Amino acid sequence: MEQRPSVLIVVDSDPHVSARPAEAARIALGVAAWKQADVSLCLSGPAAAALTEWPEDLVEGESFQHHLASFVEAGGRVFTHKPSSDPAVPKGPEVPREQIDVNGLADLSRTASQLLRF
Repeated sequence: MEQRPSVLIVVDSDPHVSARPAEAARIALGVAAWKQADVSLCLSGPAAAALTEWPEDLVEGESFQHHLASFVEAGGRVFTHKPSSDPAVPKGPEVPREQIDVNGLADLSRTASQLLRF
């Protein structure tokens, strides 16, 4: 049986000043809903702030949270990557996610069929 392609979407844009994290979550949901690829979304560095409890403080924060929840329901995986110089990953909505280090991000990138950056 042929292995399904995998898509990794890495987001490192700051959600306080950019709608790119929300757009990445919308795209991740659209690809995951298609059910033709395994999709992972990695929020790296400042993008991890999109997991805050206060979506109204972020550009398109409510849209991000809506799309992220639907993405997880569709079978998508969420990762957070915190470079050592960044503050701790914020606590936020109860979205299943895995914390990875630089090696974990490298492994995900290497094994992905497609890689998108936002």
